[in-house]
Amino acid sequence: MNLKELLGRIRDTKYFPDSKETHTLKNMGITQNSIALIDLWTKSMTSYGLLATYIPELKKVNKDLTAIAIGDVHKNKVIVGDGTQIKISAQSVIKPFLYLYALEKGIPAKHISGMEATAMPFNTDKILQPELESKTPEHPLNNAGAISAAGAITDFDDFIAFISRLTGNSKIEVLTPVFKSEFSVNNNNRAIANRLVASGRFKNTAEGEKAYTHYTKACSLGLTVAEVLHASLVVASGGVTIHSNKRVAKMNNVVRVMSAMNTYGLYEQSGIISLMVSGARANTSKSSVSGLIININPGIGAFVTYSPLLNCEGNSVYGVYAMIPLNNLLALPGGMRLDAEELHQLLTDYSKEESEKVHQKIIYLMKKGENSTIFRTDPKSLQELARSYTLQVKNLTELA
Repeated sequence: MNLKELLGRIRDTKYFPDSKETHTLKNMGITQNSIALIDLWTKSMTSYGLLATYIPELKKVNKDLTAIAIGDVHKNKVIVGDGTQIKISAQSVIKPFLYLYALEKGIPAKHISGMEATAMPFNTDKILQPELESKTPEHPLNNAGAISAAGAITDFDDFIAFISRLTGNSKIEVLTPVFKSEFSVNNNNRAIANRLVASGRFKNTAEGEKAYTHYTKACSLGLTVAEVLHASLVVASGGVTIHSNKRVAKMNNVVRVMSAMNTYGLYEQSGIISLMVSGARANTSKSSVSGLIININPGIGAFVTYSPLLNCEGNSVYGVYAMIPLNNLLALPGGMRLDAEELHQLLTDYSKEESEKVHQKIIYLMKKGENSTIFRTDPKSLQELARSYTLQVKNLTELA
């Protein structure tokens, strides 16, 4: 089943603006069956990917688990998949909520970071280049911006209490093995914290180290997809918990958070994925190297996907593919986008390019003797690429 066939089975994808319709899951054609069908199609598309190799503990997760949780702002939800019950480390999915926390604590947005996205990976920033004399990071959702936001945490228990209110679970905890694993290897984030001290964002080394430690703990929080969905629906509702109807965040702060997600939620792939996923509409998303992706349609609802197999940019392969049909459901009516044929061609080109990049990395890992449990390959693509590499080497030898 290709993308065009899937879209035809789950919902008519034409543009039907109708402001009078109440946007419940039922009215949008979102059922257990339609989401299960999306899960099935997306699994078939996830023929390649890598676990997060740079965090030792994340190399141990079950690469075959997947999950989708989708809900509206009227308390309706659908959850499918075999990964729905596990506690997943939040990783970068925590960044929008960390930014929201800092804003709620009264830290001026301009003191946290700028708002301009870049084409650079999430673990770098102009703040790492002293000659540019930057005072704050470029964006709140890259690592530097998130560490800057973590400077607002003076008591980590208070941050957990905030996340508990968003998720509806009073027993949120840090996954200690993940925290220790990540904290022991991530010298790049330590360098960022030190640069934030040098730039004047933090007063001294102790303050910078505290922010980096709290950031790493925040990334190591264990959350189920249902809990992440609950928090995402708070954002979709403008800062109000949908079950208790209590305001937990100011509207202005929520708007800032969603704006940041629109521009850099999927790192340097934000532009191309936004075109595939949402067309003319902003794609309010955030991904993480644990395999989570959140996607928010303001005032309507949200969905969360999980699969730990990543592409080379750190986005879940399954999550990127799942976002296309899920957005076709959640963002309608009002979702002006590419037609099914154009979208199918764009996805075909994207898949070919991404698969090749990932398989190049897999060949590199295989040469290093990395265990095959940390990646998934498409045998045909791998063989073709391996032959290409052999040919290139042969030709270079002949030229020499």
